[in-house]
Amino acid sequence: MALLDGVSDAVLEFWQGDWHRQIVDQPAGDAPFGLIELMDNNPLVCADVVRVPKPAATMALIALGPLLRAGIVREAPVLIASFPIDEAEVDEALATMGWDSGSAITSGSVDLGTVRGLNVIASIPTPTQISDLDDIFEEAYGRSFFVRRDEDSEWFPPIAEGQPHALFRLRLTLGEEVSLLTIQTLADIRGKLGAGQVIHTMNVMAGFEETMGVA
Repeated sequence: MALLDGVSDAVLEFWQGDWHRQIVDQPAGDAPFGLIELMDNNPLVCADVVRVPKPAATMALIALGPLLRAGIVREAPVLIASFPIDEAEVDEALATMGWDSGSAITSGSVDLGTVRGLNVIASIPTPTQISDLDDIFEEAYGRSFFVRRDEDSEWFPPIAEGQPHALFRLRLTLGEEVSLLTIQTLADIRGKLGAGQVIHTMNVMAGFEETMGVA
């Protein structure tokens, strides 16, 4: 395998034998697109081009993807971001999980260095057992190196700074029939929101160990 020299619109181009392959972050026809932890690996292994989501879309999918896959989000979620984000970009990403009801977004410009923060509030049916929610996220990320649950650390940017993985935690406000679940996320634009995600994608495409070359 060899990386290509020169300037390109692709985030990463590489050769696998005589097979020219690309990873991009812009629309590219019918290229597979989404959060790699929630995708089937088979299309990635066979694809010439794979599209990775940009930072806001990545964080939205980390927070909402497991809930959308479980079919328990009741109405448009609320997203509160530390950085400016494009609503259309987020909605397109959520559509990869079958969600077409949009979102309500509040974004700002809070200086967290290379770390980005996104809190998501989702309306869900009140779970019979709290462990049901744990199971939904464990199924999605329990074996992932790049998305990790952290309920114990002080929730400040340094815990994500320079790390290849994103962090999340859950906070549930119980209601009688409907409850509000807040998913807090932190990640570094040099890690899960950037190079880390791209290298992870290349490793899956090429059949390498998923963490190779990242940490």
